[in-house]
Amino acid sequence: MASFFPITGTISQIEPMQSSANNWCGCSLLVSIMTTYQGMVNLVVTPYTYIYNQEPLQTGDSITAYYDASAPAPLIYPPQYRVTAIVKDMENRMTDFGYYDENLMNAGGTLQLDPSDSTVVTYPNGQTFSGSPANHYLLVIYSTTTRSIPAVTEPSAIIVFCFA
Repeated sequence: MASFFPITGTISQIEPMQSSANNWCGCSLLVSIMTTYQGMVNLVVTPYTYIYNQEPLQTGDSITAYYDASAPAPLIYPPQYRVTAIVKDMENRMTDFGYYDENLMNAGGTLQLDPSDSTVVTYPNGQTFSGSPANHYLLVIYSTTTRSIPAVTEPSAIIVFCFA
């Protein structure tokens, strides 16, 4: 099972990704961010990377990116991660990405979803997801939670990822 980790920072540079022959491939971007705890980190953004609401990324934006910690990563400095999803950080916007079980509880047992009729549930391509989001990897967008353990939230959006 994949384990997705968040990394938050401010974009300092965006450039086309070079291939191994130092040619511009034009299909991927290298997004450099400055983080609080790791310093500079490079994010590989491919055409398959989901960007919430297709919000354009630019230098100075604060973002949270999610990468599969079980995927291979080159042992280089600065660290470089191929990211699965990116969300721009905004006031009153919190996010979580990971596997949610049949009770809509995340794998860490820290967040439980209580979707309402106003919760938008879609696939990454924007199409409406009509089934239950339970037992899937989910990108959850929410603004408030209860102070209970686990915290309970009524998300504004749930993006359902259908991969193993």
